[in-house]
Amino acid sequence: MITTSTIHQEGFEPEQENRKLNAQGGFTLIELMIGMIVGLVLLLVIGTVFVSSQGVFREQEDNARVQENGRFALEIIGRSIKQAGHVEIPFTGFKVEFTGTAISGTNGSAGVADTLTVQFEGAIGDSDCEGTVVGVAGQIIQNHFNIDAGNAELQCDGQISDTPLAPGAPPIGQVLLSDVEDLQILYGVDTNSDQSVDQYTDLPADWEQVITARICVLIRSEKTNVVSAGNYLDCNGASIAIPSDRRLRRAFTSTINLRNRINDTP
Repeated sequence: MITTSTIHQEGFEPEQENRKLNAQGGFTLIELMIGMIVGLVLLLVIGTVFVSSQGVFREQEDNARVQENGRFALEIIGRSIKQAGHVEIPFTGFKVEFTGTAISGTNGSAGVADTLTVQFEGAIGDSDCEGTVVGVAGQIIQNHFNIDAGNAELQCDGQISDTPLAPGAPPIGQVLLSDVEDLQILYGVDTNSDQSVDQYTDLPADWEQVITARICVLIRSEKTNVVSAGNYLDCNGASIAIPSDRRLRRAFTSTINLRNRINDTP
């Protein structure tokens, strides 16, 4: 027998269960706002890490490029210095001394780059810094190195002649490397002919006494806004404030022997 209380109880229990289910569903406004705040904080942290990592990667990439350019500049100049004063030995005779000026240069004033001129006799197939090839053994190769300050470029003007050329200020030549701001040279002078450097000077009184050259090139990064404000060391060892372009700058130095003036050198 079904009673009224039974009907009432059976009709009440499903309604009460639905109310419980409705009470457990969804989020409150406070919970939603907290979730949004947590999400925004996570996005901010991720964005900060990404920007920081990107900046570090960019600086490392530019640093690698600057180092590569520095090594190339020292290599191309050093190769000419090592050949300075070289004499080709023909089959018909023997020459023991280079008759021209093997190495010379000009000393730039404050804030101005130095210049360098080297001469040597070339073999057939040798070329100057602009790629002109020697056609006759013993022709003189002359390489002029200088800096185009306006465009920050290392330039070289090459000449080939049958006789040694009079050294002078290098003319505008072919661009060898971009983003080179300075070239400074100190010459190691042997004053007592013992094949050992007695002093370094920026302008020797006698170029025939020069047996080494200390080369410094100042390289900058191609990209701007790489480093923060601060200082860098130039070729003279002075601490210079980083300009507003915030390029990365590094000075690279190498001391190179004039092989044809020193015996038993590598």
